[in-house]
Amino acid sequence: MKTETPSVKIVAITADEAGQRIDNFLRTQLKGVPKSMIYRILRKGEVRVNKKRIKPEYKLEAGDEVR
Repeated sequence: MKTETPSVKIVAITADEAGQRIDNFLRTQLKGVPKSMIYRILRKGEVRVNKKRIKPEYKLEAGDEVR
């Protein structure tokens, strides 16, 4: 039995994406993933911005790196 490991993806935020909340950004990036799952991974610290844990209401800035 082979289990798939989730891949880690690093996304650099552009000027067009700057200003939006991280939860809304993730909803556009992770199509089909329930909102509850997005909030869960944010709470657990699985999503990092500039190598730091962030809250769901964090507003992205141009140049941020989302992991």
